[in-house]
Amino acid sequence: MTTTEQIEALHDNRIQLGFIRPPISDDELSVETVLQESFVAVLPEAHPLATQTQLSLASLAEESFILSPRHLGSGFYDQIIRLCQQAGFIPQVTQEATQMQTIVSLVAAELGVALVPASLQNLQRAGVVYKPLEDQTLYVKLAIVWRSANTSPVLHQFLAQSRVLTRFSAAFH
Repeated sequence: MTTTEQIEALHDNRIQLGFIRPPISDDELSVETVLQESFVAVLPEAHPLATQTQLSLASLAEESFILSPRHLGSGFYDQIIRLCQQAGFIPQVTQEATQMQTIVSLVAAELGVALVPASLQNLQRAGVVYKPLEDQTLYVKLAIVWRSANTSPVLHQFLAQSRVLTRFSAAFH
């Protein structure tokens, strides 16, 4: 589910928790970051910049971008737009796709470039290369979201275990 779909499902009591890319503004929901990771650029394998060890975000200023639609996760979309603006350009969004795997496939088809969370590098897809960005302050968060009023013991046990794992992971980074 997209961020928007998860928030709707939480309000409808169809799910008890979700994993989203914050920020969101909703007084009925609690949000807790479980992972912070850097962005990486995804380029077609034959792209002229594909041989670079790392890229500056500004080097992508003239590229066609592939993003998730804003209405499905405005925080993530807005963060990418803001990062590009800070690098001195407004990205030319020429394609939109709901799923990250689809975005990577569109990059493989040479329809543009994308910025994705670094963990997506685990998705080994022929025809693309993942490149770290020079500016290591470009981070994206993954968070758990749940209804604040939910008293489910299962939910709260899951949250407790998640906090233990998050602290354990942070100790090794």
